[in-house]
Amino acid sequence: MAKLTGHGAEVGTIQYLTTAKRYFADGTVLKNSGFGWKIHGKVKEGITPEQAFNNACERLRLRDIELPAFAAYRKALLKVAGVSKRWKIHQCIDLLPGDPDGVWSEACDGYGDNVHADIDEVAELCRLYDAALREQRAAKKAA
Repeated sequence: MAKLTGHGAEVGTIQYLTTAKRYFADGTVLKNSGFGWKIHGKVKEGITPEQAFNNACERLRLRDIELPAFAAYRKALLKVAGVSKRWKIHQCIDLLPGDPDGVWSEACDGYGDNVHADIDEVAELCRLYDAALREQRAAKKAA
């Protein structure tokens, strides 16, 4: 597990679908996939940590413009669950996209480490996920 305070000032954090990346002043990039912060890598030589962070933000912004349904799904998922549980509900939605009740039972009413979401939130996530999948298929056909 990486020590957050050992890398200088935080430049910024980017929240992806199921992970988060945090950039630090010493050039270290940490990643959290729900199981704690781990060293992901270093910023390339010749690029400042601020530039690397801004470049990553810009790539995410452009992808959000290119795939707005996916961006809406990501935004809703970020709102429902923190990084430590985001992977769990996303995995359930990926396995049972047409069954919000099943997703809710597995992710929100299981044996432990549950996501605190109601059935309406889960149904909305499933709807957004379905739209994102259709959008990605259409983008692949167009390419």
